[in-house]
Amino acid sequence: MSIVVFTEKNKAAAQIAGILSEGGFSRASIEGVPVYDFKKDGKEWRIMGLSGHIMGYDFPPELNNWRGCDPSVLLDTPPVKTVTKQPFASAIALLCSGADQIILACDFDREGENIGFEAKSLAEKVSNCPMKRARFSTLSPGEIKQAFSNLVEPDVNLAMSAEARQILDLKMGAAFTRFLTLAVQQRARTKEIISIGPCQTPTCGFVYEREKLIRDFKSKDFWKIEATFNHSGIDFTGMHRSGHIHDKAKADEIFSRIKGSKTGILVKKSVKESTTSPPYPLNTTEFLKRASKFLGISPENALEIAEQLYLSGFTSYPRTETNKYADDFDFQAKVLGFASGEYREYALAILSKPPVTCRNGTRDGHDHPPIYPIKAATKADIEKSVRIPDAWKVYDLVARHFLANLMQPAVFEKTHLEIGVKEEIFDTTGSVMKDPGWLAAYPFETKNDKFLPDIAVKEEVVIKKLSNTKSQTTPPKRLTEAELLTLMDKNGIGTKATAPSHIETNKKRGYFETKGKTISILDTGFTLMEALDSSVPILVKPAVRSRIEALIQEVEDGKKGFEDALEEGSVLIRDMYSHLITNKDQIVRNIAGTITDEQIAADKKNFIGQCPECGRMLRMVKTDNGRFVGCSGYSDCRKTYPLPKEGALTVARSKECKNAGIAVLKVGTKYFWSVGVGPCFKCEHEKECFPPDVVGPCPKCEGSMFILEMKENRFLACTRKCGHTQSLPKEGKLTIAGECEQCGWKRLSIKETGKDKKGKAVANPEKEAGVRELCINLRCPSRTGRKA
Repeated sequence: MSIVVFTEKNKAAAQIAGILSEGGFSRASIEGVPVYDFKKDGKEWRIMGLSGHIMGYDFPPELNNWRGCDPSVLLDTPPVKTVTKQPFASAIALLCSGADQIILACDFDREGENIGFEAKSLAEKVSNCPMKRARFSTLSPGEIKQAFSNLVEPDVNLAMSAEARQILDLKMGAAFTRFLTLAVQQRARTKEIISIGPCQTPTCGFVYEREKLIRDFKSKDFWKIEATFNHSGIDFTGMHRSGHIHDKAKADEIFSRIKGSKTGILVKKSVKESTTSPPYPLNTTEFLKRASKFLGISPENALEIAEQLYLSGFTSYPRTETNKYADDFDFQAKVLGFASGEYREYALAILSKPPVTCRNGTRDGHDHPPIYPIKAATKADIEKSVRIPDAWKVYDLVARHFLANLMQPAVFEKTHLEIGVKEEIFDTTGSVMKDPGWLAAYPFETKNDKFLPDIAVKEEVVIKKLSNTKSQTTPPKRLTEAELLTLMDKNGIGTKATAPSHIETNKKRGYFETKGKTISILDTGFTLMEALDSSVPILVKPAVRSRIEALIQEVEDGKKGFEDALEEGSVLIRDMYSHLITNKDQIVRNIAGTITDEQIAADKKNFIGQCPECGRMLRMVKTDNGRFVGCSGYSDCRKTYPLPKEGALTVARSKECKNAGIAVLKVGTKYFWSVGVGPCFKCEHEKECFPPDVVGPCPKCEGSMFILEMKENRFLACTRKCGHTQSLPKEGKLTIAGECEQCGWKRLSIKETGKDKKGKAVANPEKEAGVRELCINLRCPSRTGRKA
């Protein structure tokens, strides 16, 4: 009898083959795909790992040309499922053609079941032998043997729920992305793809909403009155009971009553004990949040590491909704495995207080247990088997979380003091840990003690400092990846398995980025979300996607048929698409305008600045009738500025007009022009904006002599225009080279150009160019000059 087994990954196939054969398997290759062979109880076993999905949906080839059909056609066209990884399909056919039984052993979740059904559909073309399903949550020997001894029927509903997601996501993503991309490309010169995704877009929407709150935030002034007290040599701080006082007069009135006080009286003291309970068991969302928050690992990387730890037999299956253990979970046996090595101290603490119980959560996904360590391992064990950066950190988090979940609550003693200063009450709180409990095993949560001195009621304390400080309210902080995952989970955006990929897709599209632990939306993402939110908010808000997620769940639960879910989901998508069409002009105008503005801003030669009327970009425009500065918002904005008719124009970006001009341009080598004002030589601020190169005092008046360079000549002229001038050397580059020690005028450095045989200046002369310095003051004793 021949039994063929399909797992989701090659690594799982090797693990299962090793367990079922007790290590006595051989490795073969079919169509380049590894297959593990062994004999057991007179049966021949062949186990092959797939490569995730080996089939995928796409539209018929005639619809693949974006410009060849209206995007709306995709909404009513059933996509076609085809093989995307042919070697695996060929290997399945060869293996199954002579099989007596086929066992699907992919990961037990929607995608895993769907991947198994892909293998099933290909196997059914060559075999009609019975097919069963092996369900397991860990690759531990005991659970694998139990699963293969108790095979079940494949779950059609579970597989088809993933199928429904694939089809609905493809329809929406393809139609909406094509529609917006083509519409924007018609208006703006760009090849950019405007990506819209059913989960990707609401995910970016959460980041956009937070950024909008930050940008729209208006700070408000408030005052806080604080005191630094001292008792028994210990300083501690108290805050006036009014907290943040938004009325300055009230703050000043309170402060005036207590200002100058030297002592205060303890009027009330309360001491009570409080406890902090251990965390709930880890489900996928909580694991990803904690990996991001405590370890600084992105959700996508954290899930990949957890997957490899599972495949290597160190932890349980990482994709689970469940945060509560089954009643018959054997904690005692698991903890005993940690009674030596890295976690010995915590394991013994748990075993010393039987019975071993956990703090369970409330979510049961009826699929897998929470994420927990299968066995104790050292850092060397992990790094040897899982060659991915941060694998040990992730394992350590999972192991410590599991143990902490079984430990006692942490106990704190909290003290609250009320100190009276001339009938004004100041509050201060202290906290001291009495028993670390689960925190001993969980260093990620930091609980710092805040000590207060031992003071009796009516006892006096010294006031070292009183302050009435003005502060301002601050905008909300940017989202962390952990907070974003929480929002996605709460609003039903994505699943435990797909949430990290939606975050990563937005990063790859250039919509937002991670800086440290926080997420910052980029200009492209903000503009897209702003355009959609102002015209088609249904695309940005999570409500519709939540309903589609609910439809998919109903298919999994058997409450709704596959076709019915597709139809209802398609109706929702068509409704969103109609909103897109209705508001097409507004959306495209906003998005195309931003793309155009980015292109203009990148053109440093013609980009001038921002339009004061509409906020779009100003640039130099040349036409057959002349040239001018125009706004990129034309024709909605018709703001223009004149330019000089002749002369090459260069934007002097280091110059700023003191007369409210938009920008300063250099016109040839002659003069400067302020956009919106006119030529700078007519402006009263010219000398402030362009101070002359002064070399010394004017011999005739109280003015100063400065270098004046014309097209054909250069000389010294007086700043007061008294008429006194002085010639300068006609050739060579002039620069000021310091002060003359004998007369105080500026010395000039003259760099002479080399000349060819005809006396013409050349760039690379045979004769080396000379440099000389001289004081230009005709009355200076150093006027003889010298070679530098």
